[in-house]
Amino acid sequence: MGAKVVIADISIDAARKVAEGLNSDGLEAHAVQVDVVDEASVKAMVDEAKDVFGRVDILYANAAALDLEMQQHDRDVISMDPEIWDRAMAVNLKGAMLCCKHVLPDMLERKAGSIVLASSGMGFQGEITRSAYAASKAALMMLAKSLAAQYGKRGVRANAVQIGYLPPQDASKSTLPEVVDILVRHNLVPYKLEPRHIADVVAFLASDAASAITGQTIVADGGFSAHTPTMNDMINFMSRSGLNEM
Repeated sequence: MGAKVVIADISIDAARKVAEGLNSDGLEAHAVQVDVVDEASVKAMVDEAKDVFGRVDILYANAAALDLEMQQHDRDVISMDPEIWDRAMAVNLKGAMLCCKHVLPDMLERKAGSIVLASSGMGFQGEITRSAYAASKAALMMLAKSLAAQYGKRGVRANAVQIGYLPPQDASKSTLPEVVDILVRHNLVPYKLEPRHIADVVAFLASDAASAITGQTIVADGGFSAHTPTMNDMINFMSRSGLNEM
């Protein structure tokens, strides 16, 4: 795409590490610190992006509260701490809204722009845990539709990506191996999803090649949501019964 990229993160060190890697590969990237729940910080991020590169053509909003505290305390509704709920909504949903709010004026002035919001399969299918995270991710799908309806005729497209399970490099530190195996086993592709698989979808939606797509949620989950919940149980049953070779 030849894009010039602003890497924004609450950790400036993390942002700089990514930007330096891109720059060393001959690309143009700039790091900026941002706290997406703070509107002044978001505005400063957008202003810096315009100062450095002149304009904002694309927004990929993927900030999320996924630290250990959230993983441990974002559980079922009865046990939900309202502070945990509020934090998930603030980072995952309000943060995306604020980023959209402050990139939109520049996009509307030029009558061109593409916004991509990072949603999740947990925002589409019910789970026994992560209630706040799931609700915030479901809301992002509707936010994409609202943006498309409000600003589509003025040249701005907006979509969401329903991201499947991506085992982190240090998954063993945060997730039991048995849980990782269960999640990966329910994919319909013969490999684990990696960040590059999602990056390809985001790059497509951001590009002119997707000019006919707006207000949509594109599912990028390796087929996780494409089959019935009982599929693996049925495969195991038929295998034990000698009914097929699956």
